[in-house]
Amino acid sequence: MSPATRQRGMALIVVLMMVALMTVIATEVMFRQDRFRARTENLTDWDQRYQYAIAAETVAIQGLIDDLEDDRNNNALVDDCVEENWAVNLPPTPYEDAVLSATVQDLQGRFNLNWLVTQQGTEFVRDEVWRERLAALLGDTLTDPGKAQRLSHEMADWIDSNNIVDGVEGAEDPDYRWRRTPNAPAAHESELRALRSMRAEDIPGPLFWSLFTALPVDTRLNVNTASQPVLDAIFADNVGSAGRQLIVSLREEAAIGSIDELMAQAPFSAMEAEARQALQQRLDVRSNYFQVVVDVQRNDQRSRLMTRIQRLEQGPTQVFSRQLVPVLGPLEPPCNAFYSEALTEQGNDNDG
Repeated sequence: MSPATRQRGMALIVVLMMVALMTVIATEVMFRQDRFRARTENLTDWDQRYQYAIAAETVAIQGLIDDLEDDRNNNALVDDCVEENWAVNLPPTPYEDAVLSATVQDLQGRFNLNWLVTQQGTEFVRDEVWRERLAALLGDTLTDPGKAQRLSHEMADWIDSNNIVDGVEGAEDPDYRWRRTPNAPAAHESELRALRSMRAEDIPGPLFWSLFTALPVDTRLNVNTASQPVLDAIFADNVGSAGRQLIVSLREEAAIGSIDELMAQAPFSAMEAEARQALQQRLDVRSNYFQVVVDVQRNDQRSRLMTRIQRLEQGPTQVFSRQLVPVLGPLEPPCNAFYSEALTEQGNDNDG
């Protein structure tokens, strides 16, 4: 073979290699462009859903502000689950190219985990009375009621200021391998999941969390929106089920307008004065803390935004937390999933 022929052969091989290399590069560029385009579309779609959720949140906040103004004009600072404009359910509603659903819940109708401590100066000291009430609520709701006492002790140790295991079944820092107890009030009710003895199988369903909240230590329970299991737990060591039955019967007629009037009726009136006063200091007929839950569906994708709002009687109404959470079940009903026995049955059906 002549040198010229060999050179032409080499040139052809070089050209073929360059074509192959260019093909590989072009394929990689197209693949990356397609991946970047898909990622950009997903981010844009997520951001659009988030903006829709924020818009719905803004409407809900304005509704809460309008409700407070209306209460002031009527000289009736009361929040209940019947007459309030905020206690409504927005069913799936088309909005531009999305579908929105939303509900508003009163967080002061739930058991506040931070009631397990009282603030003494800069220290948070466990309150055994409220620890027992948490145990009563857990005993009625956990799949394994036998864990109720243990978890209530662990929750009290979780948030009290000391590092001493105050109860036989409690737990402090040495009992946790990968975490430390905060020794401060809980920031969210999901901190129950961090307790040493809590397991996923102990939780009966997503609606379990609608019984609990984590608010400032001195926050009161709104008897107009409180769920029946919470009322039973709080009254377990004093007036019993008779207290819950009275509240339920009263609010079937109209919103309870005064805690003083409630305490003047049996069975509360039969309590010892000191115990009645201590209980009265934890009860109210109005609320300052609410939760707005918004579901947005767009392009076969779904997002859920949970916003917690503080509405002060004298002061601003403002967001104090936002969470984008996985959609694990249907939206909670307005106020509380366990507000009435009928809704309790509905919640059990949904969990099943």
